[in-house]
Amino acid sequence: MPVAESEPGGGVPSPRESLGRCHRCVAGMLGRLEALVAEVAAPGAGGAAASDRARELVAEIDEALKVHVDDEEADIFPALLAASDSPARRAQAFELVSSLLVEHRELAELWHALRIPLLAIGAGVTVAFPAGTAADFLVRLRAHLDREDVELAEMMGVLDPSRSREIAVSIAHRHDEACPRVRDCPLNRSRP
Repeated sequence: MPVAESEPGGGVPSPRESLGRCHRCVAGMLGRLEALVAEVAAPGAGGAAASDRARELVAEIDEALKVHVDDEEADIFPALLAASDSPARRAQAFELVSSLLVEHRELAELWHALRIPLLAIGAGVTVAFPAGTAADFLVRLRAHLDREDVELAEMMGVLDPSRSREIAVSIAHRHDEACPRVRDCPLNRSRP
């Protein structure tokens, strides 16, 4: 995510920087999920290591998706809609927010369909793994994050500095609570 704005003060990363870090964290999880999918799809694969990784990934992705959605739906989207001061900008913001909300719901449905067999693997149960669902989830979530890195980041330029600071503090608090539970989250290193 391009970050042209500086930190809004007090050592708290800007909303754009926080989203970019969160997206990098999610991207790392998706890489580990992709490796796990390849492993469980292989004949004779599995075992305790795959079981442990499946449990860990489900917990981390559950947490990351919740934080991702909360950052945007509780803080960023309402602020963007409120800050768009011309009819054309309001229409653009509404179209972007509406389509990202739809993507959030579709991704949640895909994740639900994928997390059930992952939890089974995590419990040591042999299941037919839905490789197609996993591939769809990976492709669609990566495309969603890429879209936000460009379109949402650009749209966030309409936020005034004081509102941007409020959002940054809200996101920082949310991440302070969530990210210690997520392995290798770059947000864990964002605060002194």
